[in-house]
Amino acid sequence: MKYFEIKVAGLKKEEKLYTFLKQNGFSEHYLKQLRNTKDAIKINYRTENINVVINNDDIIQIASNPFKATEIELINKPLDIVYEDDYFLLVNKPPMLATMPSRSHYKDNLAGMVCNYMKDKDENYTLRVFNRLDREACGLILISKNAVVHQKVKDIEKEYYAICHGTIKKKITVKEPILTIVNNGINEMKRVCSPLGQSAETTFIPIKNFNNKTLLKVKIFKGRTHQIRLHASHISHPLIGDKLYGIPDDFYHTYLCLKKINFHFDITNQDYSFEINLPPEFEKVLKNS
Repeated sequence: MKYFEIKVAGLKKEEKLYTFLKQNGFSEHYLKQLRNTKDAIKINYRTENINVVINNDDIIQIASNPFKATEIELINKPLDIVYEDDYFLLVNKPPMLATMPSRSHYKDNLAGMVCNYMKDKDENYTLRVFNRLDREACGLILISKNAVVHQKVKDIEKEYYAICHGTIKKKITVKEPILTIVNNGINEMKRVCSPLGQSAETTFIPIKNFNNKTLLKVKIFKGRTHQIRLHASHISHPLIGDKLYGIPDDFYHTYLCLKKINFHFDITNQDYSFEINLPPEFEKVLKNS
């Protein structure tokens, strides 16, 4: 079992471990798993329980991943790794690859590729992704290597690039709630803008106009499934290649890329920023403009 270590400091009085961890941002779900997992908690290198009293200078060791390993089909395909350390794996997902397994993409998804990559690094690896992308979209996906890391990432900011039909000359912000249609208990794939939906906000910033198309930088707030695609269609500028919300064209997938991601990591108290180049298919369209 791998452990995350904390040296206790700054307590004004002795305190229960549960209270200390709760006040330091650990979730109730994680603490419950610690409580129910053998040898998941050690104080000064002795096994203890979640209600033990701690003091300044105590050494806390808590299981970094007290959860069951993710059990999905492993997929032996290479990952496009942008960055990796002891805490994170940042990958560049290509278009036309599902992020998570589904009935139609059980043997072809990024999650299975990540679990296959991690199996020799951590036999009890539990997959946790900080963000997902539609199958047709491409770009950065941030993945934690253990449960502690997943709780210590804050203030994630994402910057997308897209190409839409039509000419957009100035910044447009769309604030339209998004509703998931449910039939017989099953979510339909296509979403709609509706006052009955969940709040969503998208800002489209034009970068380049060409051939009755626009290269956009896109930022979202309170991200929802298909948010960028739906909001682009709502303002009559659907993304090229979008078969669900768009118009007929010759592009085989939606031109949407998560190009940049920023976040703060509490464990190292550092800000991280990563950015990739636009994919070749974007560059090809722009070059032909």
